[in-house]
Amino acid sequence: MILLLGGCACPTQNVDDRVSASQAEDPLEPLNRGIFAFNMALDKLILKPVAQGYRFVVPEPARRGVGNFFSNLKQPLYLINALLQGEGAEAGDISKRFLANTFWGFLGIFDVASELEIPKVTNDFGQTLAVWGWRESSPYLVLPILGPSNPRDAIGTGVDLVLTPIDWILKNEPVLLYSRIALENWDKRERALDLLDNLERSSTDFYATTRSMYQQNRRQKINESVDALEAQPADYEFDFDIDEE
Repeated sequence: MILLLGGCACPTQNVDDRVSASQAEDPLEPLNRGIFAFNMALDKLILKPVAQGYRFVVPEPARRGVGNFFSNLKQPLYLINALLQGEGAEAGDISKRFLANTFWGFLGIFDVASELEIPKVTNDFGQTLAVWGWRESSPYLVLPILGPSNPRDAIGTGVDLVLTPIDWILKNEPVLLYSRIALENWDKRERALDLLDNLERSSTDFYATTRSMYQQNRRQKINESVDALEAQPADYEFDFDIDEE
């Protein structure tokens, strides 16, 4: 659900055009709507009440520190993807942010890097695959529990789960590992409470709205990653095409 935060819904003006566009981008819509309904039921039954309880019990400064801590744990994963994308400048910013928050921000509880005006960069393996050439990915998919996706980003999510360094460290400590995953996702859901509630209330079709927002958000992230690579000097450009002689 947190992936829905960056984007806006912009429907086409003509109803027939909108229906055709929907069918083209979401040919699995009946199946996706079923999974979406399952996810929403799970959210209302378990995830949202837990997030509301978390907000009620934990003061806002402490919740902000938890969010900062988990954001800092993601930095090594962002660094790996930045390097795989050939983003040297972003890799430098990610490294500086991780070091500043880890050593001066008490393991990331305090966001010292933002006070030092170090740019905040996020990277995932879905973006990496797009930089490597897989720019367009369809059809639109709704994954059980994980939510909006597509074939490229679904693969990217799986690879990111494998690449997350903190999970390598905790792999022999299942209690700590699953506690980390649970608390991180409770924190994400709590931060999205108000936005998603308002979005659901204002949407005539919540499924279509979330689909549009996800696709526009991902398209923007992909374009930013690809454009950044193309803007680099030739010494840093990748070419994965093999010319036959």
